[in-house]
Amino acid sequence: MKRFMQTCYKCNCDVKPSKVKREGIELNCMHCPECNEDYFTSSELIKFDILTGKRKNIRKFGTLGDSTIMRIPTHILKAYKIKPGDYGVFEEKSEGILIKTVPAKEVKA
Repeated sequence: MKRFMQTCYKCNCDVKPSKVKREGIELNCMHCPECNEDYFTSSELIKFDILTGKRKNIRKFGTLGDSTIMRIPTHILKAYKIKPGDYGVFEEKSEGILIKTVPAKEVKA
């Protein structure tokens, strides 16, 4: 695990890489031996949420031929009126990727 912090925010003691089990799931963390505080990266917390079913709208990337694909939940397709043939415009943001939809009828060839 890459160290994302050096000292404990509570007691300023040096933290060490560790593993803890929460609800039967092993997670990587930084552990303070002095005050017993555990610190987790956001990716470890997301992993925990996925494995415990606490996050909704999580989808796994897959492969179809030479392409990487992801299925979109039906309720999202309906809410945003996305139909086969529509376009997705990808925008890179600091927090991830934003996909803006453009109906096929708005794109003129």
